[in-house]
Amino acid sequence: MTSEERNWTGIIVPLISEIIENTAFTEVMPSETTPQYDLAAQGASLLVHDPVQGEFQLIMENSLLKYLASIVYGPMAGELNEQSEGDFLDELLNTIAGRFLSAILPEDKSFTLGIPERFCGPFNLPAPPVSSWSFVIEGMHFTLLATGESLVALENR
Repeated sequence: MTSEERNWTGIIVPLISEIIENTAFTEVMPSETTPQYDLAAQGASLLVHDPVQGEFQLIMENSLLKYLASIVYGPMAGELNEQSEGDFLDELLNTIAGRFLSAILPEDKSFTLGIPERFCGPFNLPAPPVSSWSFVIEGMHFTLLATGESLVALENR
């Protein structure tokens, strides 16, 4: 693995773009700044248990969550509620974390994830070590965070 491939930004940006574009048929752009999220934003966290310990968090503006869920659920969008939007956020985080870990771990290494859990604001950056990537879709923001000493240490291998 080259140092460029090892750089997580070089992995996570195209990975998230592909997942969002294939799921919701919309373009994702990386953002240079981490937005301030209001209390209406939604968050989901997912623990990594093995072979390293850590956590992924996905924070999304409520308007973006509603927008993406309405695209994904299509004709059923009129029946969307907070539970189905949260389920979409959980599944999105699970997909991102699984694909990301598959990309950064050796092919013969499996991993174990927990079950996504939702949380609400206020949203504060977790204590270091943390890696963070923010994105924008149609002027609405979301942020992916990776925390945990052994998880974040993989970037420097």
